[in-house]
Formats: sequence, structure tokens, C-alpha cells
Amino acid sequence: MDLQRALQSLKQQVFSPVYLLVGTEKRLMERFEEALMATYLGDDANEMNHLAFDMENTPVQSAVIEANSFSFFSERKIVRIKDAYFLTGAKKKTRVDHDIDQLADYFNHPAPDVVVVIEVPYEKLDKRKKVIKKLPDNVTTIDVSEMQGPAVKTYVEQTITQAGVDISPATLQYFLERVNYELSPALNELEKLLLFIGDSSEITQHDVEILVTPTLDDDVFHLTDYIMTGQVEQAIQLYRELLGHNEQPIGILALIQSNFRLYTQIAQLKRLGYNQGSMAKELGVHPYRIKMTAKQMAAYSANRLMRGYMQLVELEHEMKTGKVDQKQGLEWFILQFCAREA
Repeated sequence: MDLQRALQSLKQQVFSPVYLLVGTEKRLMERFEEALMATYLGDDANEMNHLAFDMENTPVQSAVIEANSFSFFSERKIVRIKDAYFLTGAKKKTRVDHDIDQLADYFNHPAPDVVVVIEVPYEKLDKRKKVIKKLPDNVTTIDVSEMQGPAVKTYVEQTITQAGVDISPATLQYFLERVNYELSPALNELEKLLLFIGDSSEITQHDVEILVTPTLDDDVFHLTDYIMTGQVEQAIQLYRELLGHNEQPIGILALIQSNFRLYTQIAQLKRLGYNQGSMAKELGVHPYRIKMTAKQMAAYSANRLMRGYMQLVELEHEMKTGKVDQKQGLEWFILQFCAREA
């Protein structure tokens, strides 16, 4: 089940005795748990009827015992089982002995007025395990996988709409670019924006500019683009701004070098017939970054990209060995490369 359907069920006061939250997007997991607390426990929520057990240091049978225990303080209870790695193929060094059979038995005979939430912050369950193969219908699995480009945009749009606030398509795009199309940073920054605008009915680009600070990766992405397109004045200005923010030249160089390396890798995979989705999987890079990088490098030859990358590798060696001044060395690279490529 996807998260939106699960949240809708909670609003309708339809609850499952057991939820499996599977995926690596922590904020989606938190969103569901917050909604569950609000709808299932309401104002009665407290530390006696909302209990958590970390599977790294607590056996799962302890959580099962708690779920089966009568609560003297509330008619309803939520029991959270955190990091249920034993339901996946993940291996962890731990002395904790988990009795999975007790958990499987609970799935088939859940306690009344108790909701058990099992957090599985991994990409997928191990379907070879007996407990997973025989999941009964009263166990609801919710997908909280990491969101990518278009899904992040849709989710953020829905969140803004639910807050009763407007945002133009251009401003939304600008906002998402500032947070690199990553959901957790987007939601964190959105909370600040909603507080900042107060009673205003719209988030403007000016609001985003004031409140949402570009990441270093984002700044260096633009710096790399200036370098590649020969925009020397803009490149030098942005480089000096980064230095003024106490960023180290060697760190900036490493990110520029990483961008150039990604350029060459994308160019090679493109020649081999890979699409952008396959490139992201092969390189272990966020699909949005692949999309933006491919767009950025579209007009550049593979030789040009490789030449820039090799020059950066040489410059890194010279900077680390003290052959060139770090600040001036990177500035000279920008000037020389822009002069040749303009």
C-alpha cells in the first residue's frame, strides 16, 4: 500500500493491527507514525501507551510480550518495533537473539486495541523468510521507499496544498532545485517557509531566496556549469563567494572534480545505450542529479570533459603537495579553462 492510501485509511478510522513500514525515506515513516498517533490515540497519547523497542539491543519477543500485555492506563496502545533488520537480508553484529516465531504467531493472533508498527528502514523485505512468505491479510505493508524527482515534486505540491498555501510552478521548481529534489530537506525547509510567511497565502520566490540556503553541492553545480560554458566572471565571483563562506578550496575542488568525473561516466554510459534511469542505478547517483547533469553536459564533447577531469586530478595533486597555493591554484584553473573553452 502506498502512503497516501494508508493516511486516508487512518482519517477514516480504519486501522490494521500490524503495519510494516518498508523503505529508506525516514520522513515518510515519521509522517505515517505521527498520523497514526493522532488518529488512534489522539489526546490520550503518552509514554505508557506509545512504546518503542529498538531491535539492535532488545529482542523482538519483548515487544510481542508488551503488545499482548493489558494496559491499565489506556484502552488503546501503539507498540513500535524499530529497525527490524531480521525481516531483510541485512546482517548485523549483535548478541540479541530474536525469536521470529513469536512475531509470526502474533501476526496471526494480534491483541485487540493494540497497533504494532514495525519499522524496516531498508529497500525491501527478504521474501525468502518464512515469516514474510506467510504474512496474513491483517498485516498491512506500507511503501516508504526513497522518492525520486517527479514523486518528490508531487508530494511537496500536495503538502503545500494541504497547508492551504499557493506556490507558482516556477517558484516550486526553484525551491526543489535548492534542495536537490530530496524529500527530507524539502520538508524541513517547507516547515520553515510556512512559519516564515505566517498568514500570507502564497510562498514566493523571494521567500525561498531569503530562507532556503543553497547546499554546497548546488553552488558547486552552478560553478561547474559556469566553468564549462566559459562564463569566467560568474565562475570567479561564485568561487570567491564560497571562499567568503569559509569553504575550503580543496573541498570545492573535490566537488568540481566529482562533477567532471560524473560527466565522463554519463558520456560513456550514453554511448553504451543506457537511459537515465539505468545510469542512476549503475552509478549509484540520485536520478535527479543524472537528469540535471545530462542536461548540463549535452553540448560538450567527451574529449573536452575528460581533459577537464584530468586537469583537475593533476591540480589536486599539486595542491596537496604544496606545489601551488590552494586558493590561487583553483582560480587559475577556472581562468585558464574558461579562456580555452569560451
